[in-house]
Amino acid sequence: MIALALISWGVPAIVGILMGFWQAKRPALSAAEFGKHMVIAGLFTAVILFCYHMVWLGALMMADGGVSRLGSWAWYWTALTAIVWLPLMVIAYIIRAMRLRSQGRTS
Repeated sequence: MIALALISWGVPAIVGILMGFWQAKRPALSAAEFGKHMVIAGLFTAVILFCYHMVWLGALMMADGGVSRLGSWAWYWTALTAIVWLPLMVIAYIIRAMRLRSQGRTS
């Protein structure tokens, strides 16, 4: 049961954090640019996690015998885990952007 919780919640959290760090490689200078960065990172993260959920849910459903609703379950889990990965992605973006800006000011 712990392994299932880590698979379904831990991996999306890690992917969200990594995508936030990746998108903050060039920090935003305005609110509009920040919004654009978050939309881009959110779309990439959603696609990656949808594919991830298709794989692990597909393995579970194939073992169970029914794969007819695999796509809808993958969308469901991607949206449900957005409760975790979306805030973590934004927090990771802000932390990296603040660090990069503070390093830029001191040098």
